[in-house]
Amino acid sequence: MDKSELNEEELRLWYMWKGSFHNIFGRVIKEMSEHTGLSEGDYGILDRLVLLGDGSLRQQELAESMDWDKSRLSHHLTRMEKRRLVMRKPLDTDRGVQVIITTVGKSALDDARPIVSKAIRKHFLDQLTDQDIESITKLAERTKTGSTASCSAPPP
Repeated sequence: MDKSELNEEELRLWYMWKGSFHNIFGRVIKEMSEHTGLSEGDYGILDRLVLLGDGSLRQQELAESMDWDKSRLSHHLTRMEKRRLVMRKPLDTDRGVQVIITTVGKSALDDARPIVSKAIRKHFLDQLTDQDIESITKLAERTKTGSTASCSAPPP
């Protein structure tokens, strides 16, 4: 068999894996958004600010942890600032910008976390056997890419 192309079974497995992830992830995001008004991006940013930066991070570090380009993050932060979820402050020491979670943002994150946890449990964890968990863990370890986005504080 030519290893440069996938056979029918490999393609089916790939699409099944990809579809399952998108289906589960979509349900989690939908439940979170319906209950909190936060988008996937909002939650990812707020969560990273708290988990990786104790409430604040340089904008460049935040962009890298999200695997977003500077422009995308900047536009998203502008929308979040208008909703008072975050604020940006120029750094005194260099040309960087510090992104800081506000009390409104922290409250929104605190409200969202139990909803996200419940949705992850309902749509993913409760569906797994101990053997499934072991297999998924082994696969995840084996396929790590070293990307900062995949290794640090993933979104829901």
